[in-house]
Amino acid sequence: MTVSICIFAYNEEKLLPSSVAAIPAAVGHDDYRIHIVENGSKDETARIARMLSAADDKITVHELNIADKANAWNEYVFRIAPQAQFHIFLDGDIKPSVGSINALCNALAENNTAYGAAAMPVAGRSQRKWATQLLTNHYISGNLYALSSAGIERFRETQTYLPFGAKGEDGLVSYIFLTDFQGGEDDTHLHRIVPVADATFEFDSLSLNFDDLSLYHRRLKRYSERHVQKQILYGILKKHGLSAMPKSTSDIFSLEALADQSPRLHPIDFIYDMVTINRLRKSAQSKL
Repeated sequence: MTVSICIFAYNEEKLLPSSVAAIPAAVGHDDYRIHIVENGSKDETARIARMLSAADDKITVHELNIADKANAWNEYVFRIAPQAQFHIFLDGDIKPSVGSINALCNALAENNTAYGAAAMPVAGRSQRKWATQLLTNHYISGNLYALSSAGIERFRETQTYLPFGAKGEDGLVSYIFLTDFQGGEDDTHLHRIVPVADATFEFDSLSLNFDDLSLYHRRLKRYSERHVQKQILYGILKKHGLSAMPKSTSDIFSLEALADQSPRLHPIDFIYDMVTINRLRKSAQSKL
């Protein structure tokens, strides 16, 4: 069982070592390689990644100048990914639980029509709701999931790239699989993603300190951008199919598309959505 593990690392100088340290127990055997894809970090993540690589010949570091996870995802799938039976994707701020990667690989081996396998969270305030959504809808979470070699090859064969600037690459990958690389309204191909209850991941909850509050602010901002993007992009893909996938999300934020957008009703979401929509409208206006 050959396993290639892709770790996306952006500003993760503090948490990346513990994420890497958890991998051997999560895999359970020695036939694996780790690819740390460092994408435009502003801290010491790249240096830490190089130190980890120097200490372990299973680790290769790929340093990208652009801070964009969708671009990093494309780089791995289309350029970096080696020949392997299974490809594991995880974020550099999470820890895969003991046996979790092995469980993902076994699930794909036992479900040969599945392109992806989804792990479950075991931390966070909304953990139960989150896990239920993943299990019920056959979604994957970007924190930890697996793709089969057939899934990687299907992306390559169809030349399906994720748009530059896309927020929530996990949602897009889920949609692509569930529509069987067609796009459109039919997202009932549940056999393409297998949820794995035995595969879990852990992460540190935020605290009431300046650094974590700043991180929470950036996270809410990103979630708001993802929400607006999702409304517009998925509307395009459902209407025109996967062939309408843009090269960049900046291509979809027209004044016409943004005119239909309104903020969510939750008080915090409302504030962030208002700021996001207004900013995108100003940007679209400036391009006229």
